[in-house]
Amino acid sequence: MNPLKKITLVLLLVFLLPAIFYSAYEISSLNQDEEMINEIYQNQLDAILYSANQYSDDIIKKWISEIESRIREDREAINIQESFSEFMQFNPGIVLMFMSDTLPDTKNIIIANTENVPDTLIYEDFYSNYSETTARLLGYAEVDYQKLEPIKLKQFESAGYLTLLFILKESYENKIICGIVLDPQLFITEVLGPRLQTIAQDKFILSAFRNGQRNPVYSTADTVGREIDPKVQTKELWFLPDYTLGITLAGTSIENVVKDRTRTNLILILILDLILLMGVGYAYSNIRREIKLAQNKSDFVSNVSHELRTPLAVISMFAETLELGRVQTEEKKVEYYRIISKETQRLTGIVNRILNFSSRDANKKPMRIENLDLNSVVEEILETYSFHLENNNYSYTFDAGDIPVIEADKEAISEVIINLLDNAMKYSNSKRRIIMQTNMKGKYASFSIKDSGVGISKQDQKHIFDKFYRVSTGDLANKKGTGLGLSLSKQIMDEHKGKIEVNSEPGKGSTFTLTFPIKD
Repeated sequence: MNPLKKITLVLLLVFLLPAIFYSAYEISSLNQDEEMINEIYQNQLDAILYSANQYSDDIIKKWISEIESRIREDREAINIQESFSEFMQFNPGIVLMFMSDTLPDTKNIIIANTENVPDTLIYEDFYSNYSETTARLLGYAEVDYQKLEPIKLKQFESAGYLTLLFILKESYENKIICGIVLDPQLFITEVLGPRLQTIAQDKFILSAFRNGQRNPVYSTADTVGREIDPKVQTKELWFLPDYTLGITLAGTSIENVVKDRTRTNLILILILDLILLMGVGYAYSNIRREIKLAQNKSDFVSNVSHELRTPLAVISMFAETLELGRVQTEEKKVEYYRIISKETQRLTGIVNRILNFSSRDANKKPMRIENLDLNSVVEEILETYSFHLENNNYSYTFDAGDIPVIEADKEAISEVIINLLDNAMKYSNSKRRIIMQTNMKGKYASFSIKDSGVGISKQDQKHIFDKFYRVSTGDLANKKGTGLGLSLSKQIMDEHKGKIEVNSEPGKGSTFTLTFPIKD
């Protein structure tokens, strides 16, 4: 298994697989989280409803305590009625009050605030229908437990009033049964309402409903007369059996809160996975690039060794032949000297290219920027190379366009053009024709060189400017080289804020184009 595959496997095992398992576990547990969050919210809302019920319970108990206190202070019937009337004025929701004993006699009943309510009606209804309720309350009182019992008297049924029945701890003229006739809606609105507003604040909506109706009779929000979400959580009001108290979150519902939380958790998990995947991808890309670079460096050493070995072998062979005096004629000696000189120049070129690349890669070679006529630079290079081109049967043309001067390092740009010219010669086969031209390309001055050689595949075009890269397959792989020329050329063009581009197809040759920003 090659190193890249091993590293890929390690990345998968160490990073991706745990992330995938964790994400799968978290996603599978989201339903359980929803249920748990929903239960927590339900418990919180139940606690709030309990608090509201407890407050109403405290109000009723306070009323009972004050009633008993007034009875102890006022022993005359007329004073009792006046005292009860005054009590009702300060406690909204109470329609009337009455006291009675356990015997069925209309004389044993005292009514306060009897507006249009004959005492005989209360008497008939109370003793006829609620004798068992009274007996049960008396039983609780015997064990010192004061229980409150809601009942419905017929004469108040149409108005929706409710009577709260309880046993007094101290009798008044043998009257120990007391009843408070209550207007539930008025009690909820005037007495319970301010407390509900305090509890709700801006976080909740508390609403009171009458059984069978979806429109609230009271709400802490502007919802009275409008239907409330049927999913609102409700509890019965302890002393108002026909009414329930509902609660929901302001602006949303528990279901929406749970869904939003679930959606948020899912998004966070996906973002975490995406970041981790991007990190693994970035690490993989860097490692792959480093492995490729290491491989390219290894190939570079091998190629350079081969490139150096060939001219050195030739120089050594001809020098030894000359040294041993085996060459008989002067013509042969001159030929051997020419070969040694040529191979020495070739060797010098290889070494210089490596040194230039190393210097520029380390930013140790400063540029000498000057105003440069690109056409003149190309013509000077062709004057030097014309003999070599013609001697190797290359035909070439140079079309010098009308371009302005550029700001560039002459030596560096010459090196780029020479490298492209060398490549055009090296990778040409039977069709040894090279076309060069300069012209304007938009707002840039350009130089292009076209050969009719082996061409470059689309896949290799992505990497030919990488350090040490050489095509490993096809006709290109059979050509000698170090893999530094194009990388060095791109580096030089980048330093000049220019570009080097290639347009090529296998078997149809290649066109390399240099573009330079022109001087303003």
